Amino acid sequence: MTKKKLFLVLALSFLFSKEGYSQNTADSLRSLFQKAESIRKGDLSIQLAHHYLEINVDSCLYYSQIARTIGEKENNPSLVIRSYAKTGEVYQKQNHMKQAISAYLKGLELAEKHDEKSLCGTIYNGIAVCYFYQNNLQKAEFYLKKAAQSKKEANDYQYYAFISANLAVLQITNKSFNEAIKTLKDAEKTLLKEKQQQYLATVYNSLGAAYQTIKPDSCIYYYRKSLEASSKQKDYLTMMNATQNIGEYYQSKKDYATAIAYMKKAIAINELRPEDQYKPTLYQRISALYDSVNDFKNAYYYKNLENETRQRLFSVAKQKEIEELEIKYQSEKKEKEIQLNKQEIEKAKNQNIIVLFGAITLFIVAGFAAYLLFLRKKTNQKIEQEKLRLFENIVHEIRTPLTLIDGPVQVIKQHSGTAYQEELSLIERNSKKLIYLVNELLDVSKLKRGRYQLHYITGNIADFVENIINSFTGEAESKAIEIIREHNRNTEKNYAFPSNVVEKIVANLVGNAVKYCPPKSKIQVNTHEEANTIIIEVSDNGPGIPKKEQKQVFRRFFRGKQASGIEGTGIGLSLVKELVELAGGMIHFQSSASGTTFVATIPVKEIIKSEETITTSPLSVLPVLLLAEDDADTAAFTISVLKDSFTVVHVQNGQLAMEAIRENLPDIVLSDVMMPEKDGIELLRDIRSNELSSHLPVILFSAKGSLESKLEGLHHGADAYIAKPFLPEELKLTIRNLFTTVQRNKENYKASINSEKTFEERIRSQNAYVNKVIEQIIRNIDNSEYSVTELSDDMAVSRSQLHRKLTALTGFSTTGFISMIRLEKAKDLLLKNEGNITEIAYKCGFNSQSYFTKSFTEYFGKSPSQYTVKP
Repeated sequence: MTKKKLFLVLALSFLFSKEGYSQNTADSLRSLFQKAESIRKGDLSIQLAHHYLEINVDSCLYYSQIARTIGEKENNPSLVIRSYAKTGEVYQKQNHMKQAISAYLKGLELAEKHDEKSLCGTIYNGIAVCYFYQNNLQKAEFYLKKAAQSKKEANDYQYYAFISANLAVLQITNKSFNEAIKTLKDAEKTLLKEKQQQYLATVYNSLGAAYQTIKPDSCIYYYRKSLEASSKQKDYLTMMNATQNIGEYYQSKKDYATAIAYMKKAIAINELRPEDQYKPTLYQRISALYDSVNDFKNAYYYKNLENETRQRLFSVAKQKEIEELEIKYQSEKKEKEIQLNKQEIEKAKNQNIIVLFGAITLFIVAGFAAYLLFLRKKTNQKIEQEKLRLFENIVHEIRTPLTLIDGPVQVIKQHSGTAYQEELSLIERNSKKLIYLVNELLDVSKLKRGRYQLHYITGNIADFVENIINSFTGEAESKAIEIIREHNRNTEKNYAFPSNVVEKIVANLVGNAVKYCPPKSKIQVNTHEEANTIIIEVSDNGPGIPKKEQKQVFRRFFRGKQASGIEGTGIGLSLVKELVELAGGMIHFQSSASGTTFVATIPVKEIIKSEETITTSPLSVLPVLLLAEDDADTAAFTISVLKDSFTVVHVQNGQLAMEAIRENLPDIVLSDVMMPEKDGIELLRDIRSNELSSHLPVILFSAKGSLESKLEGLHHGADAYIAKPFLPEELKLTIRNLFTTVQRNKENYKASINSEKTFEERIRSQNAYVNKVIEQIIRNIDNSEYSVTELSDDMAVSRSQLHRKLTALTGFSTTGFISMIRLEKAKDLLLKNEGNITEIAYKCGFNSQSYFTKSFTEYFGKSPSQYTVKP
């Protein structure tokens, strides 16, 4: 038996084994089928399809379709998958390989979706056999590997062992002997680990075959191990093959006596099996052995046995064909009876169809009415949005003349001396009130349209609230109202908090208290942090809110009786409530004749400061600037200049700066030149020589302002050199220009990716580090398990360092960068037509076609199938 024939025998006999067919069995199954419940009928349909596979492919397809229909109706994906697999077998048997692969792929898509690992393995094996029949050994090997992996993951070790053996035989056929040995060694390791020794015999036998070509003396070891393992399991077929292979080994060594002895043992083992299809080959080989030693008598004896056995098998095959024809006749007769019964059932169903049609008509009419109501609602929403847009446009138009009023007033105040100062101040106060009201109207409009954005800043909440309260000092003093400010200053913690929400809360609550309280009242503002929330409490001893009006306080445009004669719009408290809820907080109040208390709770996030770090950024997510400066006063001044644009990390020398860079890459470095332990030039050399930090923009500033000093700094790779004392605006503009260049480089890289260049040209970067990362990803592109963790290990850096480095150079996160490379490669393979969508998905590291299609469509805006269609 040749290796190719051995592959086919294993592939077909173990994964698509056919049970012995009899008419009685089919009759029994059909009887059970007619009496069974729906879900049981599905399983019986698969069994009937399996029985009819060898004798009546039309009946096999018929019952496969019944199983699929039942599976879809009963939401049983396993049944649907098995029906597709059986359909694929039918087309494979008819040598219609294109239809067979199509059916298998439909089943495979469902199997992957529902994580049916064992069924995935069965279908992969079927696809492999199809490609083997088409002599496409490369694809056959690819799908056999997938089949073995799926069976292994499903703990289906019997089929895993056989498929691994088949894969090795195919690799041996392709003369990939080392790869075949690796495949079998992996199988042996898995079976031993999982304590599945009963399946090792096949693996050892195949290992012997693999070694026989490249290392003949090693093959006998594995043949004997196969014989030992199969003897324990009484696996006579493997015992026979192993014994025969040992005989062939000794024949190759010209040890004919030992070879004959083992061949006789193989014949004796085969006698223990009911089938005798292997006897002719065994007789032929032992006859040839006797002929080699000139024992013509025994050679002639076994040759006669060979001929007699072949004749007997031929007669049995002919008889079997006659029996199968008889069975086929009986089956078709039964099928005709089934079809007649089906027609009678269909006639009975026609009456029900008329009733069903009437019900469907009513349903359609009701659905159309519901659709009209939906359209009406959608139209009303659109009209409402247009009203809001028009309102917002009008408010914006109001802001322009207000700005033109307020601006000239400021100019006139500066040049008019003491004349008309009181009148100008009156104009100024009222214009600012109008601007404030217009801004509130805009905020209301944005909230209504879902466009309001929370602006988070980082800093001390107590100081922020204090500044807002101070703006009401003048108005409060004019009414002799005392504002008492209290804050729980148990720590000097900084928090990230929504500044626009906090400002609106404090301004509205304090403003309302000042507005509605009588002269000589007291207003108390208390703020404290508790469990990552800020609690703002505003109390007054005014007349309170009448009980009848308390439920309407937060309604838009509501104004109580006490508000008569007092300026206001009635939108302040409603705006505050909506903003608090938008920030994930709560607001409530208590009011009586002795006063009113409003309490608002807003979630915040604590910002931890280390001893070496001064975080003075007003925004929650800002670029990180590392400041290396040993002079405390200079450092404090520099931080005050940059705190509005950066999260500043301050260290006192170059040594500490380099440690901070290794721990967490900043976005830019600003360093003094003259420092203890390690000066700025040495720090610059370390930064440029370190692969991880070499990309960082570095600015040197120093009291050494000579041209020679500047040239030295620029010579060592500084991006800019600023002499002390420096102008704050010069420093800010220099840094801004460097960031503009960095951003432009990111945009250029992304533009290159979106170009029409080849894959290698598109993804190639001007930065050597990025190209190293790309090489690692491409090297592992078919490994679906290769992720950020593995990539950072290969690059010998932490995940966070790799993320910051890649983000700075490409604009991609690490995860996004890996995904981009995979998808760009997949696009090229699709355009070059180097496989179907499923194959390309696996080549590019996606272990699910559905996930690949989703990711591809989101990234390119087109599905993979649209790329495969040629214009």
